[in-house]
Amino acid sequence: MTGEPRVSIVIPVYNSRKTIEKCIESLLLLDHDSLEIIIVDDGSTDGTPELCDRYSEVRLIRLSRGGPSRARNIGITAARGEFVAFTDGDCLVDARWLKELEVPFADPRIAGTGGDQKSPDDETETGRIVQEFLKSIGFITGYIKTDAQLRETEHNPSCNSMYRKQVLLDVGGFDESLWPGEDVELDLKIVRKGHKLMYNPSAVVFHYRPSTYRGFCRMMLRYGASQWPLVMKYGLFRKLHYIPPLLIVCFLGFLAALCREAAAAFLVIVFPALFFAWFLWKTESVSKSLTFTGLILGTILCWNWGFFSGWINKKAAQPEQRAGVTE
Repeated sequence: MTGEPRVSIVIPVYNSRKTIEKCIESLLLLDHDSLEIIIVDDGSTDGTPELCDRYSEVRLIRLSRGGPSRARNIGITAARGEFVAFTDGDCLVDARWLKELEVPFADPRIAGTGGDQKSPDDETETGRIVQEFLKSIGFITGYIKTDAQLRETEHNPSCNSMYRKQVLLDVGGFDESLWPGEDVELDLKIVRKGHKLMYNPSAVVFHYRPSTYRGFCRMMLRYGASQWPLVMKYGLFRKLHYIPPLLIVCFLGFLAALCREAAAAFLVIVFPALFFAWFLWKTESVSKSLTFTGLILGTILCWNWGFFSGWINKKAAQPEQRAGVTE
């Protein structure tokens, strides 16, 4: 490649030794002739930057701990391309990933694009289950979509996204006080500026998920806690933001039902049964439906515990005190 790259790929990493080489190797196989790869290391202590240094094709920027939002913003500043693409150190990319992300930009009104997430071939069994579960509830969270067609969207996760660099600069990049949730806030700023975002299911990354259910629960706690600062700043703007108040209503109804033990027992049984029936309809597998029912109950508990902790705990409720938190 000669001259300035068309696309700059920015990958923020922290202690990603287990997966970063696989990530880089997949990037080197991209079917694209005008790109640069920028890895921003956020103070790793496990040898991640040393592994990245082995690749002459990679521009490595080393930082002290400051959080993934700061790392991405520094990557944006360093980027030479007209477009900036993002993925994570625990992701592998499909060979046509960049080309598919570029497709919607033929329309000058499009500011950003994103794509699908799938499981890598060597994913753990738990990771595959988590991926399939997240896919099944994607209509609520918007994190993983199930659509099979190119369409407009309000949010693309930062592990699989691309933006016009100038748009990123115009909105001030990522909020460095947020993690996670910084990509949600970025897209909200872009959409409220009047720009459009697109989702292309053909732009695929393969994302490693938590290898244990305990790790999955921790992830849900973080996701829930991250939403409180966003709600404080922007109000209720996502479907999942309506879950906590609905949960309060359900809880009050449950307390009222305790006055009649039979009614309370009925509620305890009927809600899991409804989840099970829905997953059975989606998956046509009894064992998988039982697992997904457990995961949805755990998700509701952990996500809302995190959300309400952000409300009760003033430190969590003040975004500036969350800077520097990374995986």
